[in-house]
Amino acid sequence: MIDIHCHILHGVDDGAKDLEESVAMARIAYGDGIRDIIATPHFNESFLTTADIVHRKLDELQTELERQRIDVRLHPGNEVRLENKAFLGEHARNRTFSYLGRRAAHLLLEQRWKEYDADTPEIAERLLDAGIRPVLAHPERHYFFRDTPELLLRLIELGVWTQVSADSLIGSFGPDAQQFGKWLIEAGFVHAIATDAHNVNRKPNLSAGMSVFEELAGAKARADLEDRMSSIVRE
Repeated sequence: MIDIHCHILHGVDDGAKDLEESVAMARIAYGDGIRDIIATPHFNESFLTTADIVHRKLDELQTELERQRIDVRLHPGNEVRLENKAFLGEHARNRTFSYLGRRAAHLLLEQRWKEYDADTPEIAERLLDAGIRPVLAHPERHYFFRDTPELLLRLIELGVWTQVSADSLIGSFGPDAQQFGKWLIEAGFVHAIATDAHNVNRKPNLSAGMSVFEELAGAKARADLEDRMSSIVRE
């Protein structure tokens, strides 16, 4: 399996605190059946984890995984928050953040928690016109998408992909996120499942989310979803 959203890099954000915890997370991921992980530290006004930091930390961790013979392959990425249109535009022009995978054809975008960014459709269209597929992180956890699903459906119609988190589907983020995440699956509006793991407690658990997905959508839909996630890391 492939995890496209994971805070496994050490000492850069609110994820793994040190290299030892990063390795422990990778070991848990391997035991869960994960073989590829896109490391997606936060890129926002609080944690400005730039692409050069991502690649340096990624190399450090990959070297340690190989030394300990943990067969997990890492790929670069960021979880980029839509602080505002100017913030995203400036950093996109300067190539400050990492796109998902080495082909850099997808971008993991996170909404602010307090309110929906009304510029999101325009931003999505610009990215798509530039050949970049926006992947929206955990929409099931945002109250404004649950309250007004039309906001999310408009983005999907434009070509945005959605990434639902495994923890949401097993109820770790409460019944509202769980219910909405399952509704999105049943409606055919989920393009990726990921862990959004942050440490050994909020751990990589992709198999649990994939099991819920397959139960609700079927084996064929799961195979299609896994193909989409493979396309992100394919070099």
